[in-house]
Amino acid sequence: MNSRHAKLILLICALLFITALWGSVSCGARLADPQLPAGEATHLRHLIYFHFALAQLAVLGAVGCLFARHRRWRKYYLLVSYNEKGLALNPPGIRMPAGRVFRCHLGNLRTAELPPADAPILVYPMFMLSGHSSGAKLEEELSLAYANTGQQPKLYYQPVLGASPWLPQAAANHVRPLLRGDEGILVVAHGSRLTESPPEPALFCRRLRALLPGTEIALGYFSQDPAVEAVLPQMKAKHVLVLPFLLTEGLHTMRDLPTEADAAACGKTISRLPVAAALLRTDLNSDS
Repeated sequence: MNSRHAKLILLICALLFITALWGSVSCGARLADPQLPAGEATHLRHLIYFHFALAQLAVLGAVGCLFARHRRWRKYYLLVSYNEKGLALNPPGIRMPAGRVFRCHLGNLRTAELPPADAPILVYPMFMLSGHSSGAKLEEELSLAYANTGQQPKLYYQPVLGASPWLPQAAANHVRPLLRGDEGILVVAHGSRLTESPPEPALFCRRLRALLPGTEIALGYFSQDPAVEAVLPQMKAKHVLVLPFLLTEGLHTMRDLPTEADAAACGKTISRLPVAAALLRTDLNSDS
């Protein structure tokens, strides 16, 4: 039952209830006539019973329609992070009833509490990049975890967090006050061992350019080409804001990002921004 059909059924039920209510009141008013013949009075009482039953059917129909829609809306949300650090993250723009949200990470899928299989499960990979870990490995681990319970749920995999349009919006909101006309932004992303580059960093940069027109925005990787060491010297801006396209602060932010010495070697200065996911959390908190 789609939304249009549900609205039509509810409208019909409302009209039936109003009609039954009006009919009962009308028959009751006519029964108040002391000169009313006995046969007609009996007929009116029968009509009142009929209208009462019709009103009950209208109410039951509306309740049944709402119940059917509720069953269709019912779903669980499984948020799978790469590691424990990302467990607190939520997919932005998604309303999730707290009682239907389950959280785990890639390392504890087989021992974590998972949603039951009595309703569809939306799986949100809380990863910045699509690839082996957020794709084949996640599906395999989740399949094995449910196989141990003997359940076969309907799983619907959603895009990774890095593809969210909220990310560049949050980054633009954070960076815009820092721009004075001579800064550039260097987005530094984790690469992939797959034959094709993950699309999320380039998509993020395209959206960020649209939100910050006129600002130089470059993309570099620390485990594939174009390498960040080669991209930084090619930037025109003298001051570069380094934006890590990462989920959490960790080893990569300490080891693989450009340093002030790297920037000075090519005649630039740099400032480090928080990781993209942290900007997202800050932006959502400021809106609430």
